[in-house]
Amino acid sequence: MSNVYTGRTDKAEENYTFCPNCGKILIIDGKSRCKKCGSYISVNDKEEKGDVLPQTDEIEGTKVKIKEDISSATKEWEKYFPYLEIRPLQKQIIETIQEKMSKGSQIIIQAANGVGKTISLLAAVLPIAKEKKKTIVYCCRTHQQMSRVVEELKLIKQLNQVSGLALRGRKELCLHHIIKKFALDAANAADICRYLKKEGKCKYFNNLANKTKLEKVNKIVQNKVLDSQELIEIGKNIEVCPFEISIRTLPKINVVTTSYQYVFNPFIRKILLANLEKELSDLIVIVDEAHNLPSTAVDISSSNLSNYSIDNALSEAMKHREGELYDFLESLSATLMNEIKSMDKNQEIRIDSANFISTIERRAKTSINKELIQSLQNLGDLVKEQQMKQNKAPLSYASAVANYLSVLIETKDQLEFAHFLSKGESKTGNPIPRLVTLSLDPRTITEEVLTKSYATILASGTLEPIDSYISLIGLDSIKVESLLLPSPYKDENHITLVIDKLSSKLEDRTPSTYASIVDIIEAVAEATPKNIGIFCASYTVMESLIDSGLEKKISKPLYITHRGMTSSETDDLINDFKNESKFSGGVLISVLGGRSSEGSDYPASQMQSVVVVGIPYAKPTPSVNASIEYLESQFPTKGREFGYNIPALTRAAQAAGRPIRSLEDYAAIILLDYRFARHYYKKHLPNWLRENFHVVQPEAEGISERLKKFFEFHNS
Repeated sequence: MSNVYTGRTDKAEENYTFCPNCGKILIIDGKSRCKKCGSYISVNDKEEKGDVLPQTDEIEGTKVKIKEDISSATKEWEKYFPYLEIRPLQKQIIETIQEKMSKGSQIIIQAANGVGKTISLLAAVLPIAKEKKKTIVYCCRTHQQMSRVVEELKLIKQLNQVSGLALRGRKELCLHHIIKKFALDAANAADICRYLKKEGKCKYFNNLANKTKLEKVNKIVQNKVLDSQELIEIGKNIEVCPFEISIRTLPKINVVTTSYQYVFNPFIRKILLANLEKELSDLIVIVDEAHNLPSTAVDISSSNLSNYSIDNALSEAMKHREGELYDFLESLSATLMNEIKSMDKNQEIRIDSANFISTIERRAKTSINKELIQSLQNLGDLVKEQQMKQNKAPLSYASAVANYLSVLIETKDQLEFAHFLSKGESKTGNPIPRLVTLSLDPRTITEEVLTKSYATILASGTLEPIDSYISLIGLDSIKVESLLLPSPYKDENHITLVIDKLSSKLEDRTPSTYASIVDIIEAVAEATPKNIGIFCASYTVMESLIDSGLEKKISKPLYITHRGMTSSETDDLINDFKNESKFSGGVLISVLGGRSSEGSDYPASQMQSVVVVGIPYAKPTPSVNASIEYLESQFPTKGREFGYNIPALTRAAQAAGRPIRSLEDYAAIILLDYRFARHYYKKHLPNWLRENFHVVQPEAEGISERLKKFFEFHNS
């Protein structure tokens, strides 16, 4: 087995082996006893390159033994598969990719968690990428998923030469104290970085001109697989910029794992391709958790501007004596305030962008054109430069106005965009108008990447109905290969109970309905040994359950997510909830579609039961209706399904699957809405969730008994 780089420059290598008896990976120094099975292992047991490791999850069925020697008879993908055994579903993924991708192809794979998708995708694609001289870009939704890709690549490297890199942004990788202290977001970090480099005030960037340091960096990173934390450690030890290290390493990397933004945001993608020294046709793009792609694409091309930003831009124009810009911004603000006078709080209306622009131009007596937008950008650049000189975060509201107006002008005549005006309220009760430009079509973002890349693989556990998904992302005009894998889970490891006669429909939201739901949740909490999660269709539903006495009814600690919580506050709450699994368990209550229901996993006892209360349909606002109408015009009879039904059911399915993250996990899933049992709704649920599927009456005692038997079976 080859040495593995650990990210340290003083001691970058360790001796690894594994117990031949049970397969536990060990760091060995002389003679040692395996901590798992007690067997003695000596340094002589240390395996050479080409040996393989056992996978941790078990699955019933025929297993294919990988040869210990990599010989000429070995299939190409076997040279990149580092585990002792391969599961049948993994082999199916690999063989499908090997068969379909050799000439370039678009492949969609639906496979549940625990199958081993990541290693299967990498083992299948790497030999093709090397043969065709393509770069693999593996898009992930979270940094945790990016790290998982790196972990698998490190194991592959023990079998075969491969290089990999987890690519993150300046804000996450920067070592400079000013960016670490002041940068608010990625764009802000980029502004600070440009200024520091221009003024020669970043030693980490300046040190890249030091030949000795640069040679040392190149020697360390050459042909390595590096996570972002390892890049940071290298940067700290040699005092060079980790972000610049990653950028300069990119052209020679086999696999880059990064966020969706780097590939699907056109501006960022242009920079990525330049740094890779590649075209889209040189890439094999893998998208993990691909059910998120349509909504991410819409977010990327949408934009908004509040009157708060306009008022602050006014102050910037006044301070820098930009009279003409001040007059324009004042007219823009006055127009917005006048438009919302007759609107209710939190109301949203659709506006005709061309007429709205004309109204502003008449009032301001100036045209909204490229020259005006550039003047606002120039003011913004001046403001940010002065702030940097004063050691402040470079934030300009004039730049924000310029960026939005640029989008508004560009999209005003495009049918795939809609424009809205909404009326919010400040903490002091003052009205705040907001302009919104909403993308109605994910294809404006996805189509170019998915059709111009050499090949793409879109993988997720919740993509059905596949035909609808293919249309929505712009692949319906070309041949797409689809692989829908069966559930890998044992039937006895999960049970799905749909509660009859109850729902979150508006007409059903009565005190008696909420009382019944609370009784059922109480029964679930008492029957579940450890943690349970409750995910509600909306904050209104969640708050109504709490008002109906939920906290008093359950004996376990209740963790409640609130509107407006920051990401760090939510993460802290979730971690505290997970920690309850070490004791008698806790209860987490949140909304569907939030960070806790889609961005977090709860394996083992961290969530043994999950309750989905209702179907999280979006409010029928003008923006939601505009999306449905547009999709209906593009896909007749499918608009409501694409823009309303599928997103809601996908959010519900994602929450239901939070506890099942491996083949060993077991959980009870309670769908508290009778509609889930109807054919239309049920067919949109993943296949594993439809197995061991039972419709039960809303009787707390019967539900409790059923769950107690389920958990007794697993704890016996």
